[in-house]
Amino acid sequence: MPKTLIVLLTALFTTISLQAQTVCKGTVVTFDKQPVANASVLIKDSADNILQFGFTNTQGIFNIQTESEGSFSVEVNKMGFVKQQQPLTITKDKKEYNLTFTLEESVEELEDLVIEIDNPIQLRGDTLSYDAKAFSTGREVVVEDLLKNIPGITVEKDGKIKFEDTEIEKVMVDGDDFFNRGYSLLTKNMPNKPLDKVQVLRNYSNNKLLKGVEESNRVALNLTIDEEYKDLWFGDISAGYGLVTENRYEVSGNLMNFSKKYKNFLTYGLNNVGANNVGSLEGMFYNNYEVESIGQGSQLNQIMGLNGSRPSQLKDHRTRINNAEHVSLSTIVPVTEKLKIKVVGFLGFDENYAFNNRYSITNVGNTYFENTENNQFKSHLKKGYINLLATYDVSKTQMLQLSSVYNQGNTNNYNNLTFNGTNTLERLETKNTFFDQKITYTHKWKDRNVVLLKARYFSNKIPQLYNIDDYLMGDLFAFDADAMNNDIRNEKTFAGLEADFKLRQKNNDLIEFQVGYEHNDQSMNTVFQLFNDNVAFRPDGFQTNSSFTLGDLYAKSGYTWKWNTFKISGRAEAHQLLNQFTTLNSNKKQNPFYVNPSVNFMWDVKPTHIFNGSYMVNFNNTSFIDVNDTYLLNSSRSFSKGLGAFKLTDSQMANLGYSIRHYLNRYRFSLNLNYSKQSNVLSSKSLIEQNSALSESVFIKGGETYGIRFASNFYFRNLKSNLKLEGNYSTSTSFNEVNNSGLRKNNYTSQQYNFEWRSNFKTAFNFHLGTEWTRSKVASPDFENSYTNGFSFLDLYYKIDERLDIKAVTEYYYFGSLDKDQRNHAFLDLEASYKLKGDKWTLGLRGNNLFNKQNFTTYYVTDLGYSSTSYRLMPRYVLLTAKYRFSL
Repeated sequence: MPKTLIVLLTALFTTISLQAQTVCKGTVVTFDKQPVANASVLIKDSADNILQFGFTNTQGIFNIQTESEGSFSVEVNKMGFVKQQQPLTITKDKKEYNLTFTLEESVEELEDLVIEIDNPIQLRGDTLSYDAKAFSTGREVVVEDLLKNIPGITVEKDGKIKFEDTEIEKVMVDGDDFFNRGYSLLTKNMPNKPLDKVQVLRNYSNNKLLKGVEESNRVALNLTIDEEYKDLWFGDISAGYGLVTENRYEVSGNLMNFSKKYKNFLTYGLNNVGANNVGSLEGMFYNNYEVESIGQGSQLNQIMGLNGSRPSQLKDHRTRINNAEHVSLSTIVPVTEKLKIKVVGFLGFDENYAFNNRYSITNVGNTYFENTENNQFKSHLKKGYINLLATYDVSKTQMLQLSSVYNQGNTNNYNNLTFNGTNTLERLETKNTFFDQKITYTHKWKDRNVVLLKARYFSNKIPQLYNIDDYLMGDLFAFDADAMNNDIRNEKTFAGLEADFKLRQKNNDLIEFQVGYEHNDQSMNTVFQLFNDNVAFRPDGFQTNSSFTLGDLYAKSGYTWKWNTFKISGRAEAHQLLNQFTTLNSNKKQNPFYVNPSVNFMWDVKPTHIFNGSYMVNFNNTSFIDVNDTYLLNSSRSFSKGLGAFKLTDSQMANLGYSIRHYLNRYRFSLNLNYSKQSNVLSSKSLIEQNSALSESVFIKGGETYGIRFASNFYFRNLKSNLKLEGNYSTSTSFNEVNNSGLRKNNYTSQQYNFEWRSNFKTAFNFHLGTEWTRSKVASPDFENSYTNGFSFLDLYYKIDERLDIKAVTEYYYFGSLDKDQRNHAFLDLEASYKLKGDKWTLGLRGNNLFNKQNFTTYYVTDLGYSSTSYRLMPRYVLLTAKYRFSL
């Protein structure tokens, strides 16, 4: 397969090279003979249509290939210069033409150049615009389906969207953001039919007053709505019910309006067929970037986890046995010309079930044992969320933003656990209350300078209560226990202020500096108890009653220099920490000071060829868990303990990359080299037995990681197809100590290759095929092991006529280290839809897991041993569906 692919790609590029036989080249200079770099050079026909396009390099030289013959004009554009044209006549007898352009400086600025060589892709400045209808095959249902067809955009299994290698910041509709980083609620539910354009906004700024001032590498998507859908209410209602299978159902609906006066998006749904139409809610509140603020990543994490794990290789709906309900409403109202308010609300309920059997072998030094687990997991989840955002334009150069977030969640997890033949019941109740307030004032002056004043306060509480009906830890404790529980009180408050200055210089250099103070206050109280005949025992060293206070007074500065097509940025962050760790018996303080320097560069070798690199040294403060000096229960049989002292970890990271792209993103290739070294790092010292594990943090010299990654994407206009080829290799070392072994060195190696081909024919037949193979190797002092996993798929689409559409999804999984009868897994799904006359009603029939595969087995290797886990799958079902589209 790889050899055939290489031959085909070589032949393809050779053919392209042979066809492009006519070359138009030349130079662009000023009147004083200085080269003009990054000037756009266009070959136009007599109707002023752009046929070919290129840029000048740093020497002012351009080189454009074309297959056309006839009379044309060559046009040169450059900001700050007068546009110039020259005639060009191309004949079949002459294969090379030389032109020279001498540009005159202009006091008038050119408008953004619009490149529309051919629809459906257009380029205006930093915005790539794709015609939604041109990339639709007619089979898409929601926005997410359409995005998968667009070159350069990748939709991952969890709903996250990437453009090239960058995760999307937000998905907007006509310039308005409904759910910030929780955009899966929009893309998984909004119908794609009303879309006119899908715009990729590169170098995107969350704050509109920062546009053109800050150096941004963020990317956002903007969906523009077709005119016929504006100023009206429209939506859809769909329902499905299982046939000749156990009770299965799916109900969903959307109601929306995208007018100039207001925008509304309402979605609801309930199902028990494993569908996840919500995505990650954490992107709505914890990772909320809709307001430029501070304290990102400061949220509180829960201590214990009890969940029915799912295999990451499989699509989520194959193992998600659920009963989910949700309703969400986002409203954006411009109250006045200056004031805009957005209100987002979400309410969701879910029941999840998971069943798996796990067999593991631990082999470390003289320690060897085998464990078997059978888990029957059930979860009840309730979540509510509300967000209020107000944006007030004080003037054209001043803006005030206020954001308020409240989230309330409650999760009750149950697990019927059988461990080495002993049956017991685990229960974990987790509550989460999060209240977040942000205010940011932005002032821009002289059109090149900006100051942001930011303030934030949040409180987060995550109490947990764990119970287990049997004691599974062997002789870890002398007390003859029958059961145990763990009561956790865990909460945190954060407050911070920052002044952020960005000053763009006349020569286009950028000066940045920030000063601020952040205050974190976290407290934890745990009561771990063993029981025997209602007699409670609390082991010493396993109880926590402590608090951790962190004050961070910081100053950050950066400078970005630009010379023609070369840009280099230097940055330094200075932090003065005020740490305090308090328990009933001690009070420890530490006030470390450190500086994090970094440098990065970018060289536009050509406008479509970019060479970049970076280097940074990063110090990090130890967290509450790292400092905590008592054992905390993590699961039914394991505990972890921190250092009992403050430490600063430090690491170094370096990266080199080179990318080539077509200016309209028809093709892209990138190669990246990565290196990191952990000079001082936290690792673990563990005592592992068959029935229990105690882990304690240790401070040691760390290991190194090397990696190389390439990614390529090709959109072939004539074939109406998108091809993707990716690969990466990494090797790393880490150190730990197990059962008094002394420091162990562990080596990890991983290789991954991925190929995909997605067609977008305007015919009855289309397909999407791909394969991905991963090889992993672990070498520890005790053993060496490796495994190879593979995944291949073929999705077939056939449109019998304008009304009847059929889709077949096939998947194949391979696990090389399992027994032959568990090594191979195959799945088949079928779906058919029929549009009734008038296109309002659509009837459908969907079959899932038609081979009725009952279990799925995976294999993993670690430095402690290996394990295989068998998961129960969503059984076969057939769903009869109906959808009604309406407008009001």
